[in-house]
Amino acid sequence: MDRSLYALLGAPVHHSLSPALQNSAIDALGIDAVYVALWTWDDLVAPFMRSLPGGNVTLPHKRAAAAALDQPSEDVRATGACNVFWWDEDGGLCGDNTDSAAFRTAAEALLGGALSGRRVLLLGAGGAARAVVHACCGAGVDRVEILNRTRDRADELVGDLGAPPDVQVLEGGEAVGGETYDLIVNATSLGLDPTDPLPVEPESVQARALLDLVYGRDDTPLVRAARAAGIEAADGRLMLVEQAALSFMKWFDRDPPREVLLRAAGLVE
Repeated sequence: MDRSLYALLGAPVHHSLSPALQNSAIDALGIDAVYVALWTWDDLVAPFMRSLPGGNVTLPHKRAAAAALDQPSEDVRATGACNVFWWDEDGGLCGDNTDSAAFRTAAEALLGGALSGRRVLLLGAGGAARAVVHACCGAGVDRVEILNRTRDRADELVGDLGAPPDVQVLEGGEAVGGETYDLIVNATSLGLDPTDPLPVEPESVQARALLDLVYGRDDTPLVRAARAAGIEAADGRLMLVEQAALSFMKWFDRDPPREVLLRAAGLVE
């Protein structure tokens, strides 16, 4: 019998660790399936989703994926984005956005405690930032301050999420130096290219922890700079492991071995 094909749909996808994580868990549990990354154009997202038993969606196609669903979850409705899809018993295409849940788990692991009551500085206002704001508001943070290159997009994000009172948009050039935060989150794409400038200079901000949603095979420049400044820091691999586990459970109704995922992500020996 042919193996079931699951896929990550996005552009670009060549840097993704998702195939390594998912295939390591699939192999560990002896499931007859394989997971691949497919560089996909926007107009092919829905046809691909409908030809596969399940998969993931990454930038820049999460909104297109949400529009293709028959059964969107509450988190998809709230964020307008989908990053995992599967089929239900009635033949409906289901989807969820696990970004918020995965972010919250990763952030609380990094902080060593709950997000509630925390002050968060969020860099960026794209799809990843939308999930972060949704998670932070659901967790009862004290305040989220959004710093984006253009204020209009940050204002749009806040408006789309119902203008929660615990979210503040900073002016594009507003200084955050000298401010104190429990957590800084980089939700920009800065760092995917090693020559990118840092989205913030960690030594200029008082922070307990920093979570860089960008990831590579090793620590990102921002994570290294944060640690040099004495800030507890982790990159997006921590969140990726949580996303991978949540997706795996939706497809196979089995909990993947967490140690296997962490090892595939390079987070443990």
